[in-house]
Amino acid sequence: MKKKIALVTESIQSGQVYKEWLDEFFGELIEVEEYSLEKGDYVRIPDADLYIVGASSTQAYDQVIALIQPDKNIVVPALTFSKEQVSKLKVLPGGRRAMLVNLSANMAIETIAELNRLGVTQLDLVPVYPGIGQLPDTELAISPGEGRYVPDKAKQVIELGPRTFTSGTLAEIALKLGFSWFIKEKVYRDYVESLADPGGSLVTLWSQSMRMENYLEILMGMMDTGILGVDMEDRIFAVNSVAQDILSLKQKDCIGRSLTWAAPQLCRQISPEERKRKISKLIKLAETPISIATAPIDWEGKPVGCFIMLQRFTEEEDRQQQFRLQLYRRGHHSKYVFDDIICSCPSMQRAKNIAFKMALTDSSILLTGESGTGKELFAHSIHNASRRSAMPFVALNCAALPENLLESELFGYGEGAFTGAKKGGKIGLFEYAHRGTLFLDEIEGMSKNLQVKLLRVLQEKEIMRIGDNRVIAIDVRIIAASNENILERVKEGTFRKDLYYRLNTLPIEIPPLREREEDVFLISGSIIKRLGADFQLSDGARQVFQNYSWDGNVRELSNILEYLCFLDKPLIGVEDLPAYMLTENRTARGDEEDGDDGRAALRQAAAGREETFEAILRSLGQVEEGGLGRKALRQRLAEQGICAGEQEIRGVLHKLHCLGLISVSRGRGGSRLTRKGRELTFRSGDEGDLVSGTGLRK
Repeated sequence: MKKKIALVTESIQSGQVYKEWLDEFFGELIEVEEYSLEKGDYVRIPDADLYIVGASSTQAYDQVIALIQPDKNIVVPALTFSKEQVSKLKVLPGGRRAMLVNLSANMAIETIAELNRLGVTQLDLVPVYPGIGQLPDTELAISPGEGRYVPDKAKQVIELGPRTFTSGTLAEIALKLGFSWFIKEKVYRDYVESLADPGGSLVTLWSQSMRMENYLEILMGMMDTGILGVDMEDRIFAVNSVAQDILSLKQKDCIGRSLTWAAPQLCRQISPEERKRKISKLIKLAETPISIATAPIDWEGKPVGCFIMLQRFTEEEDRQQQFRLQLYRRGHHSKYVFDDIICSCPSMQRAKNIAFKMALTDSSILLTGESGTGKELFAHSIHNASRRSAMPFVALNCAALPENLLESELFGYGEGAFTGAKKGGKIGLFEYAHRGTLFLDEIEGMSKNLQVKLLRVLQEKEIMRIGDNRVIAIDVRIIAASNENILERVKEGTFRKDLYYRLNTLPIEIPPLREREEDVFLISGSIIKRLGADFQLSDGARQVFQNYSWDGNVRELSNILEYLCFLDKPLIGVEDLPAYMLTENRTARGDEEDGDDGRAALRQAAAGREETFEAILRSLGQVEEGGLGRKALRQRLAEQGICAGEQEIRGVLHKLHCLGLISVSRGRGGSRLTRKGRELTFRSGDEGDLVSGTGLRK
């Protein structure tokens, strides 16, 4: 609603000028009605929010004031000149006499006094007004917008234009209209700057009285939370830009207005009683969830209003997540994309395409494959291609931590949950990964107790910190990875079947490097470029690379190339390669010369321990998927009546690995037959006797 201003001036012309100024400053916020002593229409002044009375005589002022109710806001404007107006006079030479022409004697004298105060003292100014008798002996006339009264005898006329409101008058008008924001606006500051005298004492006084309010406003402007200040009469006295955006308000429209008028939806959801105490709750404004909190304000023990804090719920969630990550300080984020997965073989391309499609969903993913095949690379890429890419990517190796430590890392803990617990508790990885992705590598290393808890997280989408009773809702996508055949672990009873099927919603199997012969040199080129190296492989070295089994997969390939990089040779020959690569290749060549495809080398390696070699090959051959660790092999050998210690088994496995018959995975992957080992073991074609083709016992 517009504020009504009744403007009373001595002349019609002055009223029109004042109205133009007011419209320029306050625009559509006000409605101005003009009245003048000259017309005599001031006797019918209506009710208004503010009365501006510009009368030069006490008698005229008293006549107008008598028509206005005592409790109404009244401003008697003080007038001054701008820097531009004064500069027109200061350039005139001193000692000259000039007529100062105005509407009345009082106004002419008042104008001369103002000019003298502003430093125009070099001229002899004589007041001239309608009805004056003797005109001064001068042909120079100066008029503040009243040129119609300049005598004909004046040959030189300097028209200054109407005097303007002082800074104090304009500030008083704004404050009495309830526009306290105006005196902080740029338009007001620019106006004060344009005056010949900005009113130093007034500006200083105002600055001191408003300093704390300015500090508050600066603080409100810096915050990303909406802030609305309401007094005890339900009137809004402060609002920052965020609150204006949330409530679709404009500051100049709502300051001084009631909360009921400015934000009826909000007013209906916060009762007057709730504004007298601290509350925090979630409401809906225009179908948008908004988190609100109230903070009552007391002044010298008396309630004077309250602040209402507003924030869109999604923005608050984002901010809380950023705080979590700042506390974590490990900078977990995804580093790779699908373009970083270099391949040309069909099986790897297929796995890559499936992973890209799966990235578009929110379902759990299980990545399987030998150690070093790039499961973590796939996990990073899936996260970066998903709708969660802007949120955290948190990775954890489940086999690297004991059960208790792994649980506290995943779920966090409350203060005092156990001896040595950090003061204030600790946020877990599930919370850090909220709205993002949690990558659990070597998931088979998780205890059954934790498997149960992880299953609940997947089902209920909520967690509870250790030693706490507060349920925390989370939104996390799980990507799990394993070096082993999880289904085999399920059959053995070491991995929960229900968790397996929860994780295995979208399975991806990553083929080993030995089954991707066409990718070896493609990946090698990329790694050499990344290392900043400049070397090539000789034909012989390339042949060794091609024949090598790559049991460590891409990780092993990367390590070998890094080793070759430090040799600082432009051409890498066979003699420069690591010894264990040459051993495997020499064995392969010797087998071909013997014509028995490695049987002679196997017999030589097994000399004196044929029974142990045979039992280990038989045990590994009976496992269709996955591998066996040393403990499992020792148990299987014992079942066959063979007593062998772990050290002996380790030695046999090493020799079989050097012969290229088995692969040994890092971590818990165990050992398994290679393609060459399986071909040699099943050479007879009789799978009932798994080692009949080895020729270990003739």
